[in-house]
Amino acid sequence: MDKAKILALAAQAEDEMTALRHELHRHPELGWQEVRTTDAIERELKKIGCAILRRGFAGTRCGIVCDVNPDSPGPCVAVRADIDALAVAREDNDLEYASAAPGVMHACGHDAHAASLIGAAKIFKALERDLPGRVRLMFQPSEEQATAPGAKALIEEGMLDGVDAVIGYHVRAGAPEGEIQFTPGPATTSGDIWELDVIGKGGHGSRPQDAVDPTVAAAQIICALQTVVSREIPPGERVVVSIGTLKSGSAVNVIPEKCEITGNIRTTNPAVRATLPERIERIANGVGLAMRCRTDFRFIPVYPSVVNDEAMCQLLEQAAGELFGAEKVKRVPISSGSDDFNFYSAERPSVYFNVGMGGPGTPYAAAHHSPQFRTNDAILKTCAAAVVATACKFLEAKAK
Repeated sequence: MDKAKILALAAQAEDEMTALRHELHRHPELGWQEVRTTDAIERELKKIGCAILRRGFAGTRCGIVCDVNPDSPGPCVAVRADIDALAVAREDNDLEYASAAPGVMHACGHDAHAASLIGAAKIFKALERDLPGRVRLMFQPSEEQATAPGAKALIEEGMLDGVDAVIGYHVRAGAPEGEIQFTPGPATTSGDIWELDVIGKGGHGSRPQDAVDPTVAAAQIICALQTVVSREIPPGERVVVSIGTLKSGSAVNVIPEKCEITGNIRTTNPAVRATLPERIERIANGVGLAMRCRTDFRFIPVYPSVVNDEAMCQLLEQAAGELFGAEKVKRVPISSGSDDFNFYSAERPSVYFNVGMGGPGTPYAAAHHSPQFRTNDAILKTCAAAVVATACKFLEAKAK
């Protein structure tokens, strides 16, 4: 690994990465709608001279995968960057390149992932003759679409065939600028969805005795569900049971027939994860019955935890330490977020890391998925260099 050359090439690509990120940020697209985004990425890959392996997944024109050094008989490492945006009502940032798409915003940093992986592609291409293997660059659609994850589609359509390991990364708001953070073993929580209908009997708001009010029952269920974590799970376990939406009624003087609740479950323990649907359904059914309501519970499993391979973590730690100094590389506790990168980590040895954008008090501390989220362009070169160095470390170790 030529540390000086990687850092120099990353710095040279900084302006192009920044321009591309601003373009993508101004024109965000939701999962499985990223056609314009994919067009821009394909344009840049063709400029670099990368061999396009595949464009379009799940019957769409979204997403693109290319190989660097495609004819090498050596090992292959893949790098994933997600490219989709989020449904956010309005971006609350005073930027000349703020989102021009109503109700859509890059509020999680996927524009930075796409742009920095293009920067990494430029570096890989410059190093191509010296690479002891292949590098597969996967610009993946639909990471945010929990029920239609892009990672799963790429795997089902053969993008891990011949791949020996996978690298993934994410920008992190509120973390020190340029700090590389990772967690060996389980690195994120699982993330699953549950839905509950509370069904009563509609009636006039002035005569509740003639109705069965599902809204009041739903309120009691929501309160009772807090005991899943506080009274049924050992204190040392990391578990979250959240309420996401509550929909009930259409007029102030009408008791509705049905109330709909949706929520989210997160944990790091697969055994605990397996028990949560039964716990939620039992409490909902019991409280509903006590209040004369019927309940209909549905559990939608989505993302298991991302699990980092220890050997891959060590390669990242060595590579990033050589580039930026050991003090800029930190092992951190498990993240409470989730990511469909878990599908890759379940198939191949993988490492998923974060790159800090700026700590508290900086413009880059606003929460992911918030209208105030802002990406620090200064870390694009950090992302690109860290990815390249880690991939090179893997190929060199595997080729020995």
